[in-house]
Amino acid sequence: MSNTLETYRTALRDFLRDTGGLNRLLSFEEESSNDFLDLYLNMSLGFLNFVPPVVDVYSFESFPFPALLIHQATIEALISNNIVNTRNDLQYNNGGLTVKVADASRYLQTLQLLYRTTDMEINILKQIKVAANIMGGFGGVNSPYAWIHGRAATLRTSTIEA
Repeated sequence: MSNTLETYRTALRDFLRDTGGLNRLLSFEEESSNDFLDLYLNMSLGFLNFVPPVVDVYSFESFPFPALLIHQATIEALISNNIVNTRNDLQYNNGGLTVKVADASRYLQTLQLLYRTTDMEINILKQIKVAANIMGGFGGVNSPYAWIHGRAATLRTSTIEA
C-alpha cells in the first residue's frame, strides 16, 4: 500500500503525539490542525524534492524514505509552533512568584536533535537519488553521429580488428 497525504498526516500527528488527551496545558485540544499538518508535510516534500541531485519529483505516494518526510515535517511544525510561542512569550513576576507563558525556547533542544537526525537521513536520500540516477543511465546514450549518411549505425570505438 502506498502512502498518501492522509496517512502521512496521521503518522505526523502520532509522531508529534499531538492528541487531545496528551495536551493537558492546551485544554486537551490538538496543537496543530489538519490544515497545518498538511502545510508542514507539503513544505517538507517540496524541500526534499530539491535535495540534489534532482533526478525525479516525488509525490507522497512515491517518496522513498517516509521517516525522513515525517522528521522534516516535524521540524517545520516545531519551527511554526515556536514562532507562535516567541510571539506570545511573557514572563510575569509578582511578589516572588514568577509565571512564564508560552516559553519561546521550548522546542530548541528537540529541533537540534531533529536537525542531526535529518542530516543523516538527507545523506541517505542523496545516495538513493545518486543510485537512481546511475540506474537511469543504463541502456545507452544516443549520439547524433549514429545517423551519419541517413541511417542508424553502430559506432565503433576501435578500428583495430583481430
